[in-house]
Amino acid sequence: MKQLVVAVLAALSMVSCQKVLENEAEKNYELNEKEIQSYISANNLTMEKSATGLYYKFTATNPTGLKPNIGDQISIHYTLFKLNGVGAKIDSTERLKDKPFTYIYGVNSLIPGMDEALSIMRTGDRALLLMNHFLAFGAQSDDILPAYSALGADVELVKVRNENQQIDDYITEKKLTVTEVTSTGLRFIQTTTTTDAKVAPGDVVRVKYTGKLLNDKQFDSGEIQVRLGGGSVIKGFEEGISKLRYNEKATLIFPSSLGYGVQGSGNVIMPYSPLLFEIEVLK
Repeated sequence: MKQLVVAVLAALSMVSCQKVLENEAEKNYELNEKEIQSYISANNLTMEKSATGLYYKFTATNPTGLKPNIGDQISIHYTLFKLNGVGAKIDSTERLKDKPFTYIYGVNSLIPGMDEALSIMRTGDRALLLMNHFLAFGAQSDDILPAYSALGADVELVKVRNENQQIDDYITEKKLTVTEVTSTGLRFIQTTTTTDAKVAPGDVVRVKYTGKLLNDKQFDSGEIQVRLGGGSVIKGFEEGISKLRYNEKATLIFPSSLGYGVQGSGNVIMPYSPLLFEIEVLK
């Protein structure tokens, strides 16, 4: 019975604490709204307000720009600032050095207000955002930004690239000569040739390989046995092997649909990651 009473009291305590937090959040939301309205008035701004409470104003627009889709790699410039003007800037990209922040849209998340704004932006658009704490960092705090703070942001969507564009840009940058682009999206780049027998379905082959991301970060290397047609390896890897003769080498570059897809693999290969493999088929 004593344990039951302790459990009940603990549960009641948790409910009470949760209620206190909810009340604190709601009280600060109202303070945020007053602070935002004061900022708008002081700066003579006209802003739109979304259903979530995000205030936004486009300061530059590009009607023909690209909108991001889930899985695209996007680059943004941003400045985050407090609305009270005391040590206002709290974080930013290096705009003057042209060093934007790049991430996978829909996989990595920013603060909710920035995520929402980017969903309605196109490349070349720039917007001023004013966010209540629910759309910013909420109850999180540090030495710079107190908990439940309203927040401003200046955000520019610089670039949007889908996987095929990332692959084509990499090939151009590295000055690679593509032997074949298959219907599945594999870029097959043969680097050595032989007159040895061609690998055939059902063959068990030894493959020496190095796997990389398109930032040239190596994530794996070694030697593996593969039964061609057995489906034991990712599709792009097997398709590339099937195009070779024994002792030939090739570089394979392919989209995530032929790799680890929307799930990724481990902590290194993120969802929607194009991959590169340097391979050699051994006898």
